Order: sequence, then structure tokens, then C-alpha cells
Amino acid sequence: MPQFHVRDTFAIQDNTVFVLAGFAVEGEIVAGMLVRIPFREATMLTAEIDHIERVQRPDGDVVCLCIRCAQPKDIVLWDALKLRDRIIEVIKRG
Repeated sequence: MPQFHVRDTFAIQDNTVFVLAGFAVEGEIVAGMLVRIPFREATMLTAEIDHIERVQRPDGDVVCLCIRCAQPKDIVLWDALKLRDRIIEVIKRG
């Protein structure tokens, strides 16, 4: 199962896209897959990866998993999850 290490998070495009920036730890990750995040003890939050961007930096390439939000207020929820410096699972849809 693919895993992704989130180094940083931020919003772009007028708070309609939430970005998980980091790198794949295991497996291949493509647009259309779902990020899977533990929300509460027995609850998982899933969201579809809308698109992926790659950013070249002097200290290494960074992969940005972009999650499209239906409303700008959804960014507040994503930010509250405090995903920086965490490893999350990525699963195939269906």
C-alpha cells in the first residue's frame, strides 16, 4: 500500500485546494487515488487526490498531492488535522 510522508501543508487557489507536500515513502501515487487519514479512534477520513504537482528544490524534489475542496471553509478542517511530519496511507479508489 502506498504511503506518503507529509512535510508541509498549505492552501492554494483562493482556498479551494489543500496541498500535502512531501514525498512517497512506498509505492506509486497517482491522481484519482484516495488519501486515508485517521480522524478519530475508529474513523478514517478519505479524500481524492485531484492532481499531483512536482516541485524541484535544491534539497530535493517535493511531490504535492492536491485535494480540491468544495468550499473554502473545508480548508480549516484540513488544517486542523495537523498532518505535517506524518506518514499517511494512499489507497486505490473502489
